[in-house]
Amino acid sequence: MHFTDLIAPLSLDEFARRTKAGEYFVIEGNTQKFKHLITLEDIEKRLNDGCNFNIGTEIIGGGKRGILLDEKIPWSNTSLKKREMKALLEGGHSFLMRNQSQINRPVAALIDSLENHIQHARADVHLYVSPKGGGTGYNAHRDRPQHKIYLQVIGSTTWKIFTIVGPLDDHAVAVEEADEAQYLKEEAEFVLKPGDMFYMPPAVFHKVRNHHGPRVSISIPFTIMQGSPRMDRTFIPFKDIFESA
Repeated sequence: MHFTDLIAPLSLDEFARRTKAGEYFVIEGNTQKFKHLITLEDIEKRLNDGCNFNIGTEIIGGGKRGILLDEKIPWSNTSLKKREMKALLEGGHSFLMRNQSQINRPVAALIDSLENHIQHARADVHLYVSPKGGGTGYNAHRDRPQHKIYLQVIGSTTWKIFTIVGPLDDHAVAVEEADEAQYLKEEAEFVLKPGDMFYMPPAVFHKVRNHHGPRVSISIPFTIMQGSPRMDRTFIPFKDIFESA
């Protein structure tokens, strides 16, 4: 998938105009639109490769995220506490995998295409996964300076968008649920279905839940970083190299 396919039917010029204006918007798509990008097998393989990561798999609970690392293992203090993780997933916890733009060739090609089409953009991929309906989620929060593109791959997610109405510190990135009425006002609520894409500009307060079943979502944060090097996402055909000897 190329970036132009991702934002269709919008043109590149229309996408640029709307993002420059600071709009958030949904592009509805066919339910199969993103199915080829990521599989449950891709996620399972990465989840079980518990010692080989840049940033570990993060479990979501209490409105926040945390890494379940077993730092007592003498030969690897970055190994995942897999038994504990398995129990939390079976109990309805969601999890996050960051730095996944090289998880497979389709995802790598999409991110390369985005960086080709948006001048000076540097992008990453986060995977949000909820194995059970009604999974855990973050408190209302905002991300900056990155722009965000969200792809709904499997299942649905309910989104709430907020505006700031109270004296919130400029450095605050999240608001506890008990304090929402004091600082935030709900501006919009909508559901993303499989195949839908959502663009969100920096610093927009939002909250996401999967009320109606399991879900897999791809989040693509990108930042305009002039002069920054691009990641080399070249696929290494190891099997072909090995068998050609």
